[in-house]
This record gives sequence, C-alpha cells and structure tokens, in this order.
Amino acid sequence: MRALVALIGTVVLLGCATGGGAPRSGSPGGDAVRAEACKAGDEAIADRGACLLDDAACYQLVTGGWCTGPRGNTCPAGSSTVPAGQACPIGEVCFRMGESLTCVAG
Repeated sequence: MRALVALIGTVVLLGCATGGGAPRSGSPGGDAVRAEACKAGDEAIADRGACLLDDAACYQLVTGGWCTGPRGNTCPAGSSTVPAGQACPIGEVCFRMGESLTCVAG
C-alpha cells in the first residue's frame, strides 16, 4: 500500500513539474521561452487576465500578446475518475490531479 501511495505521489509531482502544456510566463522579460504563435486550438487574448482557469494553458508570445487554451487532466493508468461532486469512496485511496479532477487508485 505504501508503494502505491509513493507511486501516486511521484506521478502527481511529475505532472506538476512538467505542467502538461505550454509554459506559464510571468511578466515580460521573464526566463520562460515564448512562442511565436498560439498552438492549434488555443485562442489569442489581450492580456494574462483573460487566461482560462482550471487546468488551462496560458502563455505569452514573442510579440507580447497572450494565448490560452484548455488542457484538461486525465487520471494515470490503473486509476479512475471520481465523479465531480462525489467524495472518495470509503476504503479507497484518492488523489487530486488538478483543480477539477480527483482520481481513485486502482
């Protein structure tokens, strides 16, 4: 059981570290690499304040403009989604993959 919890923790931390999408850039002049154009399916927006929330990409272009788009999260292999608004089943191990996704182990 401890090995499973450790594995789940590692998957969650790796997901946080990699971001799963385009880089989130802070202010102009930051260290983030800037894209030349919005990725397919993303939308050009006026500024960072218009970025989508809840597991979305938000990144600045080299021109100074911004892009945003949904990325969504999925539960890792061997786990399943806990339906929105429901608690973790009794006796199960659950973990959050994002702001709107909770998964139940194996």
